[in-house]
Parts: sequence; structure tokens; C-alpha cells
Amino acid sequence: MHGDEQGMRVTASVFGRTMWVIAGAVPFWYMAHGAEVAWMENLTDDGTGTVYATAGLWAIFLVLFLGAMLWRFPRARTAAVAGWALSLLPAAGLAVWAYSLAVPY
Repeated sequence: MHGDEQGMRVTASVFGRTMWVIAGAVPFWYMAHGAEVAWMENLTDDGTGTVYATAGLWAIFLVLFLGAMLWRFPRARTAAVAGWALSLLPAAGLAVWAYSLAVPY
């Protein structure tokens, strides 16, 4: 029973920390989209290159953050991975939202 409680605490902690990492992608995307960075815009023909570039860069950061959380919680790795995986759902929602804002009408 005590181990389950600790696992839920680790899951919630990793979820919350990962959401802060994901939240950092929003201002980065706005900055990149507003500045029309050439290498990002050249990724696609329809103007959504900043979305793909931001998603790719933040995917790298999320994988590095997962490694840090696995190192931080060595006895609760399953709980850490669960919290990290749960945060991918809002991240996917943010990616869809950014894509919908970037698509020219």
C-alpha cells in the first residue's frame, strides 16, 4: 500500500514537471512563428514549418527530461514513465492547436 502511494506521488510529480517543460514550447512557437525563421519556414510549403520545428526540438527536450526523471526516481521508473506519458496527451493537443493557428486560410 505504501509503495502504491509513492508511485502515484512520483507519477503526479513527473506529470507536473513535464507540463512545465511542455508549457515552455508555447512562447517558443509564438516567437518562431512571429519571426518567420527561414530554416523553419522552409520545412514545409504551407507555412506550418514552425510547428514541425518546435515539435521536433521539444521532442528532444522531452526525451532528455524523461532520462532525467528516470535518473531522479530509480526505484519508481514505471511511475515516472507513466507520468511522462500522460503529459503527452496535452502536448498533442497543443501541437494540434498550434497547427490550426499556423495553417493559412
